[in-house]
Amino acid sequence: MRPILSFPPQTPLFCKYVAENNNTLYVNDTSNSDVWSTLPEVIEDGVESYLCLPIHWPEGEVFGTLCLKDTKKTTYTNEYFELIEQLRDLIEDDLALIYSYEQMSEIAMLDALTNIYNRRALSLLAQQKLNLALRLGFDVCCLFIDINDFKKLNDTFGYEVGDKALIILADTLKNHLRDADIVGRLGGDEFVAVMQLSDKSKINYIMDKISTEYTNALLKEGVCDLSLSIGYSFTNKQKQPFEALLNDADHAMYKNKQAYRLAKKAQ
Repeated sequence: MRPILSFPPQTPLFCKYVAENNNTLYVNDTSNSDVWSTLPEVIEDGVESYLCLPIHWPEGEVFGTLCLKDTKKTTYTNEYFELIEQLRDLIEDDLALIYSYEQMSEIAMLDALTNIYNRRALSLLAQQKLNLALRLGFDVCCLFIDINDFKKLNDTFGYEVGDKALIILADTLKNHLRDADIVGRLGGDEFVAVMQLSDKSKINYIMDKISTEYTNALLKEGVCDLSLSIGYSFTNKQKQPFEALLNDADHAMYKNKQAYRLAKKAQ
């Protein structure tokens, strides 16, 4: 759903009326109309005839208006109205193309299962954040997040439960990280978050928070208890590709996963 159309103060009142009421308006003799004769467009601009149609986005919201003004009284025929409506339809067809392109572009950047960024979009957006960090001098942290024993979960309970665990992790990251942070899924049970941090010492708190909230969400949804292995890396104040930052975080995650496996064997 697109935002509700808003109007600046200088918007002509005829157009505003049509857009707000979402109806066609035709006034062929404004000077002799009790409703419209006092409008500034009539008194100051000499508008005697006004025809206006609302233009819509594909989902039905008003995009704007198509207006015809004349300084003389008019008597438009049905054929003329049909011609104007056809012109409006052409504009709406173009808007539909734009709308479809926006949707396709958005879909191409999102992971189909979790509705967060896919690997391609993640790499593009993260590299932009790294480039900006280098220019402005702030620190960027990359989290590499992996679900422990995910294969065992799929083998034991099936892929439907596994998919649910993935969706819950994506939702946990979206709900407990900032809107400005970039969250994506590389594939499988591998997730990444790229964030700006003003205080590097907060990273352990952030990782603990993610793990705790994920466990709570799993329990709430009735999915078996799972834990996470998380590794992180920070930018080094030099120009670097995102893949290098990602690899460092991946290596750190792998070390934590090895420690998890050793601890589990020792139990």
